[in-house]
Amino acid sequence: MAKIIWEGNQDWEKDFPDGKVPENAVKLKRPNDILRASLPYGIIPLLICFACIFYKRNMSDEFIFDLRFMPLGFVIGFLLIPIHEFLHAVCYPKNAKVYIGVCIKKVAAYAISFYPISKSQFIIMSLAPMLLGIMPLIVFVVCPLRWKALLTICVVPAFMGMISPSPDYMDVVSVIKQVPKGAKIQASNEGLYWFK
Repeated sequence: MAKIIWEGNQDWEKDFPDGKVPENAVKLKRPNDILRASLPYGIIPLLICFACIFYKRNMSDEFIFDLRFMPLGFVIGFLLIPIHEFLHAVCYPKNAKVYIGVCIKKVAAYAISFYPISKSQFIIMSLAPMLLGIMPLIVFVVCPLRWKALLTICVVPAFMGMISPSPDYMDVVSVIKQVPKGAKIQASNEGLYWFK
């Protein structure tokens, strides 16, 4: 496993000790405002979550949630934010150094490493946090309707876990389109690069 460095609460614009990118590296084309540009990538996961709610709702004539448990669902969802970044970090090889932190002011977190990885490793690393949405969504779907508390607790982390990787989904699409087979991908303070 990679060496993970927890940095705690940091400024969002922080620069990191940058790894050198090879001279022949090509910068990936990415939008300036990544969060805004990635919003459309959350539409399909959002629709999947709503489809699961409608599926459960059609099984009952009653309201399927117990709203008293909704705050607990939100607390769990927000606690999963650093775990999302940890799931990125564990996908790096043992020689990598990964910085993990949060920006409480922006209600955001990050995991960044300047270690070069293969295209397939990058895709796996980017999509790993989806598990935090898939797992509560599966529990929500298979949970009996009479367990309204559990249905309520699971629904918020399912939405957050499926939608929060939207920037990661966007990066995966960019990598699939722009990075040739056999290339390595490396991050820097200026963005993502690929090289052979």
